[in-house]
Amino acid sequence: MRCASTFISGARSDYLYCFFDSLTFDLLPYADQVLDLPSLPQRFRRKCLSALCRICGRRALLPTSLQIPLCYNRSDVPRYRGGYADVWEGAYRGRSVAAKVLRVYSTSDLDKIRRRFCKEVMTWKTLNHPNVLPLLGATIDNNQFVMVSEWMTNGNINEFIKARNDVNRFELLKDVARGLMYMHDQAMVHGDLKGANILIDPNGHACLADFGLLTIVSDHTNPTTSSSFAVGGTIRWMSPELLYPDLSGLRVARPTKQSDCYALGMVIYEVLTGQAPFTPFHHYVVIRKVIEGERPGRPGGPEGAWFTDDLWQTLSQCWAVQPKCRPSIGTVFEYLERVLRTLDPPSRQVDSERVGIDEDDRDLGSGSPGALSRFDPCYFFTFLCRILC
Repeated sequence: MRCASTFISGARSDYLYCFFDSLTFDLLPYADQVLDLPSLPQRFRRKCLSALCRICGRRALLPTSLQIPLCYNRSDVPRYRGGYADVWEGAYRGRSVAAKVLRVYSTSDLDKIRRRFCKEVMTWKTLNHPNVLPLLGATIDNNQFVMVSEWMTNGNINEFIKARNDVNRFELLKDVARGLMYMHDQAMVHGDLKGANILIDPNGHACLADFGLLTIVSDHTNPTTSSSFAVGGTIRWMSPELLYPDLSGLRVARPTKQSDCYALGMVIYEVLTGQAPFTPFHHYVVIRKVIEGERPGRPGGPEGAWFTDDLWQTLSQCWAVQPKCRPSIGTVFEYLERVLRTLDPPSRQVDSERVGIDEDDRDLGSGSPGALSRFDPCYFFTFLCRILC
């Protein structure tokens, strides 16, 4: 099979892609089975995921296992209104769920929005990490694009901290960094990191949510903006190259791992001060300040005790003008671990293992327990993914 794969992948003809594309309807029902197989090597799983996401995006399709019926009452008032979507509380299979409905202002590009929506939903579904909010399903109904996840009764990280003053804020921030590090290990970026998009699960751990929305709605949903981003609360967490790409020699504003690092620095500031960055300035004033190189001032008073010289130096590095000068999320995570060691008893053991490290590759179909069968659709799908990736 490796010889055949090498031969065909070398050709990479348009006919092969057309053949692969024509099998979409038959293979999609088995796609989730392939990606959920425990015997699938991590590196090969990423290749399957990449191919599958391209299929979903190109054909604007979702696997049947992801499609769920509408689970909220449209006549109700949304519980939350965000920069790109509204959130209703609904019910699905006996439990409370959050139905996030994308805000679409124009119907001229619905086909493109649909393709992006299917691709991002498929990508979200394949993520599996305790600090990333799981996706239950999605639906498209009458030009409404809905993503469904579990309803988090603890609210977002800001609401949780206000309700519980004794919560360990650095532990929550470490959860955020761990989840973001996992996403980056999966070759993904969040793109809209802020306190309102960090939810708290029933066990008191922070989970990342609302990633990928920026990619779906870029240039298509908000007619009032000249850039790819809606003017709203998100502006305060956005890096200078997203607000003004020319500043970094970029042609387009596109979220990256480095812009996520900038936003993480703002989230740390937000969580420790209890207020949004650049409060109380208007959004347009914030844009000017960020482009001119200004950043939030070092807090004084009771909140200032959190901001040691080391922490402020870390935040300043996260907020560097040039993206290449910012640290990795792993570096920020390690710093938060060091802070927790000073706050907790010495006997406490801190887990410093990075999540999402590649497993040892194993040959597919080697006869090991759980190996892919050579005669089922799952194996056929993975074979085509290996060819095209």
